[in-house]
Amino acid sequence: MSYEKLKTLVLVTLLFVFISASCLLAYKNRLLQSDVAVLWERLQAKASEFRELESQYRQLLEMNSALNMSYAVLEHNYTRLSGDFERLMADYVELAVAYAALNKTYAVLLQNYTVLKQQVEDVLELQSKYEDLLGEYQTLLANYTALKVAYGEACFVVYRPLWSNETIKPSISELMQWLMEDDTDSLPYSKWDFVCGDFAVMLSMRAKMKHWDMGIVAVLGRDAYGNEFNHAFNAIRCVEGLVYVEPQNDQVFYGPISEGQWYNHPGFGRIYVETFIIVVLYQPPL
Repeated sequence: MSYEKLKTLVLVTLLFVFISASCLLAYKNRLLQSDVAVLWERLQAKASEFRELESQYRQLLEMNSALNMSYAVLEHNYTRLSGDFERLMADYVELAVAYAALNKTYAVLLQNYTVLKQQVEDVLELQSKYEDLLGEYQTLLANYTALKVAYGEACFVVYRPLWSNETIKPSISELMQWLMEDDTDSLPYSKWDFVCGDFAVMLSMRAKMKHWDMGIVAVLGRDAYGNEFNHAFNAIRCVEGLVYVEPQNDQVFYGPISEGQWYNHPGFGRIYVETFIIVVLYQPPL
């Protein structure tokens, strides 16, 4: 082969290689441009993300600054609270010791309270018994006082005479009122055991308790039918004058009653007096 042909072939080959390389470079350049466009879009997106991240970063910085301030405040509060906590712990220990002492004291007081409560219950029971006994005592005292008065009156009636300066002269109305209250007339009549003379004696003794000088008289005679009449009853001088009392029915009646004369006796009718006896004297007229 000649040199010229070889040179031409080389040139043609080089030209083909150059064209091929140019085409390849153009293709690659197009690919690179496409990649650059994609990368630019990505870069724009990343730039937007960066700006957003930068904004968030600034917000985080602001939040961090705020948190740092809050942290400083919290740290200050923590320091102060730590001091308070230590003081509170000291107070707690002191209170715990005081509480234990109070518990011990409470146990003693509770025991004493239980004892005192039982003692109070015993005292209340004793007080109740005392009040019952006091009531019984007052009742007995009242009964004793009444019995003492009655005993004194009975002793006066049985063992002491009624002197003229001690005598009280009642009115007839006072006498009749007293007879209504007195129960001598309600006692049962019993032959040989409790007869007219017993009625008269009892009424006379009861009148003596009032310092009334009531006597006992007896009439021996007969009634309007001729039947024997032997009877005892009472006589007393009132403010209005001498009256007689039938102790079995509390009838008050007037005389005169004298031997050899008739008179009206309550419950028996007209009675002729053969003998008139003053068994127990009564106060004479003044």
